Amino acid sequence: MVTAEAAGASGLRVLVLRPKAAGLRTAARLATLGHAAVAAPVMAIARTHAPPPEGPFDALAVTSAASLPTMSELPEAMKALPVLAVGEQTALLARAGGFGRVHAADGERHSLARLAGRLFATGSGTRVLLALGRDHKADTEALLRAAGVDPVAWIVYAAQAKAELPEAARGALVGGQIDAVLHYSRRSAAIAIDLVDRAGLWPAFAPLPHLALSEDVAAPLRERGVPRLLVAGQPHEEALLALLSGIDLKQGSP
Repeated sequence: MVTAEAAGASGLRVLVLRPKAAGLRTAARLATLGHAAVAAPVMAIARTHAPPPEGPFDALAVTSAASLPTMSELPEAMKALPVLAVGEQTALLARAGGFGRVHAADGERHSLARLAGRLFATGSGTRVLLALGRDHKADTEALLRAAGVDPVAWIVYAAQAKAELPEAARGALVGGQIDAVLHYSRRSAAIAIDLVDRAGLWPAFAPLPHLALSEDVAAPLRERGVPRLLVAGQPHEEALLALLSGIDLKQGSP
């Protein structure tokens, strides 16, 4: 795993709060950019083992790569259906998992609904198996339905909040070893704020540059008055990581 000490002279030490598998992917991407990750998941992903709803289906939709381990166990006939992936990274992982007809949206649920509307005729009766996390956005199904398809929800995983701030984050914050913080979801940002508060480390955490994937992700940080908050121009990891280039290592601010 990449560590804070691995950053080069011009690299940043970046706190990554994503669940383990996603955090490791981000750490590897940061390493290619010359930065070092402090991987400290504030949530753990647990499969629900819920069986898929009764078919047949005309397409699959996935709002998070966390759904893919379960979806990869679907019968080959279902894996041959068109897949609507929320973003390009999820689409790449879906293709690697054996799904052949994968279409990528632009990184969030509204664009996923627009993609469905482009691919399928309104009123066609298209049934879409929609793989979700337990704490998914409440309007996801409604957005797809408004786009003209019939989504059938399948709750395949739960993202469970950690009981306390991971030791990697705690030690790095206490030691002043963090130059920036990445935020990928609104829920993980809110959980991080709570865990940092309970650890008594808000004074070390709040002043850091906080980089958010979208305005929705940034909302809990804005509510707490985080002073150095940057939001990616598009809800893509590449756009989020590009914000790191604007952070001055010495000043610790954009």
